[in-house]
Amino acid sequence: MKDTATRGGGDYFLADDVESLTIALLEIVNDITTRSLSFAAPAVAVNTFNRTQNLNNLYMTTFAAREKYHWPGNLKKYGIEDGVIVDKNGDPAVNPADGLFYDTAISDWSTVMDGSDVEKGGALENLPGPGARKLYTNNTSNNLTTDATNALVASNEGSFSLADFGLTGAAGEPTKDQLIRWALGEDVQDEDTNPLTTERKKTMGDPLHSRPTAVVYGGTADNPDLVVYMATNDGYVHAIDGSDGSELWAFIPKEHLPNLPSAYINADSSFKNYGVDGDIVSITADRDRDGVIEPADDDFVYLIFGMRRGGNAYYAMDVTNRNSPKVLWRTSAAEFGQTWSTPTVARVDVDVPGLNDDKAVVIVGGGYDNAHDTLPNPASADAQGAGVFFLDLESGAVLWRAGADAGANLEMPGVTEPGLTRSIPSQVRVIDLNGDSFADRMYAADMGGQILRFDITNGNTPDSLVTGGVVAQLGAEGNSPVGFVDTRRFYNTPDVSLFNDNLQNRRFIAISVGSGYRAHPLDDTNADRFYSIRDKRVFNSLTQDEYKGLTPITEADLVEVSGQVGATIGQDKAGWMLTLPENQKVLSTSATFNNEIFFVAFSAATEEAQSCEAGVGKNFLYRVTVANGDPIPDRLDGVLPDDLDGLRVEELSQGGIAPSPTFLFPSPEADCTGDECKPPAIGCVGVECFDPGFANLPVRTLWTQDGIE
Repeated sequence: MKDTATRGGGDYFLADDVESLTIALLEIVNDITTRSLSFAAPAVAVNTFNRTQNLNNLYMTTFAAREKYHWPGNLKKYGIEDGVIVDKNGDPAVNPADGLFYDTAISDWSTVMDGSDVEKGGALENLPGPGARKLYTNNTSNNLTTDATNALVASNEGSFSLADFGLTGAAGEPTKDQLIRWALGEDVQDEDTNPLTTERKKTMGDPLHSRPTAVVYGGTADNPDLVVYMATNDGYVHAIDGSDGSELWAFIPKEHLPNLPSAYINADSSFKNYGVDGDIVSITADRDRDGVIEPADDDFVYLIFGMRRGGNAYYAMDVTNRNSPKVLWRTSAAEFGQTWSTPTVARVDVDVPGLNDDKAVVIVGGGYDNAHDTLPNPASADAQGAGVFFLDLESGAVLWRAGADAGANLEMPGVTEPGLTRSIPSQVRVIDLNGDSFADRMYAADMGGQILRFDITNGNTPDSLVTGGVVAQLGAEGNSPVGFVDTRRFYNTPDVSLFNDNLQNRRFIAISVGSGYRAHPLDDTNADRFYSIRDKRVFNSLTQDEYKGLTPITEADLVEVSGQVGATIGQDKAGWMLTLPENQKVLSTSATFNNEIFFVAFSAATEEAQSCEAGVGKNFLYRVTVANGDPIPDRLDGVLPDDLDGLRVEELSQGGIAPSPTFLFPSPEADCTGDECKPPAIGCVGVECFDPGFANLPVRTLWTQDGIE
């Protein structure tokens, strides 16, 4: 058995009594949970000097689960060459057998082999010492976080009350001074039992769900001046220098300061702690499109992020000067749930006084109602999160709102007609159909299994700005009585694409989304499905009366394509659906690329789960045609009928809940020749990359037209 373990890359344990067996089993489980995982897609910067391409670096967040209050995390940089993720030596970094980093891999900012060890290398290795670290909060009304009143340093403890840190002064609590020095990285508790207590082992919190963002401030395509912004569940937002992985500064929103004492004590915990858990979205205004952020040109860089499970507010920060961040605004509305919805920034011409000059708005769903954590099938409408909001980019003010109540600009009750009564935790899909640079269409999905569509009439006042309604009911909403088997939830953003159906000789908008109970991925009370419905009113805006007269699409209007190929989507059908096997669930957003839909399904119904062994589940990458859910044609030759569903999918190596597929257009090397200057597109799911089969390379095209600014 020892030889078998060695050859298989595993470990061998000898146990001859109950105590030694218990110790061995705990060590095995601990080994599984300490492996580096990432649930967020990597950050990839756009080549600002050729916007048809991406820069050839990936910035990967990693974390490890612990039975403590604090989970460790990190940010690591890798390269990508010929579709392969490589380390700083140019060697393949990811083991294709298990989807983990090779133990011998060295990420770009590291001086040691860090492999899958979340607590080695990366940005963690390059954190400044306590005396040099710049840590800020929004303690006062002064929005410049670098102002002395907002500095988290021991000399400024007088600016904070005990209550600011959730302290009462009780015996056994840390003092304000101890807590601030500990937050900076000082070893005030002598955690490492080293007499030198000026610095403890460097730590960062876990970026469990938060996707980082990479911002290019200038430089060149070969040597970009770049900063990566990431958020962690100990409540920090970190600014990381893209060249060497050093931390420029960190910011803790004031509402997360009371979490610091629990992180300081770091007791055993059966509950996950959350801080800044939402994606960070960067908004860049490069007015002259020269790839350089220059305030003199009125350029700016803003960061916008929600808290996800960490709260019910959105923040915007001005990081135009990367070394002097400002809190632009903080917004929380009574109707917000937990702010899960990733912000979308678009131009909307709202006829209101004081709208910013760019007419830029932040569009978010109302968020997540945590009633869905404990109620497998809520019978009543959600109390929070059932809405869509427009916020002013510069001020955070609510400009427009859709909801079920009479106070909303677009009232969508759900008592006698389909309405907006369920929370919307996912990103709202916003598109510009007529190409005038203003958003005119939105799609959203809610926790009741509904898909909603909205039309925007730019230039109108808030009360006549948007019309909208429910276009599909694919879950429990609208059914009575409601059974567990019908309860399907949409945690994911609708994937919207324009395509031509050659069979019907007409154009449709495909709205694709998969269902899955993300709060309980082990739940098996129903079969989840992937749906692709057709919006036949491609360019036509609807009045509110027309929306009220719509009959929502249901599963009866769709063609089930599992177990068959060549399904015909006739004139009387509104799309197709694919029932997933083995308790699979879609827990991330799909991506439509080159008329094919790529989506990932997760299943905990693995051999490990069935045999009561510890495991991290399995992920499956589906690749189907948008027209009718068929496998791609290359896979159909000489296939037996029983193999048809298997042609749509391949198992991934990585465990955990894999992120959404992403597609990259790598930049060629500066000294390339011939075909080397035309690197093909690459698809990636987390650390596993693949060839999407896209031969058409994007070409930068310049054009002008009189009357267009």
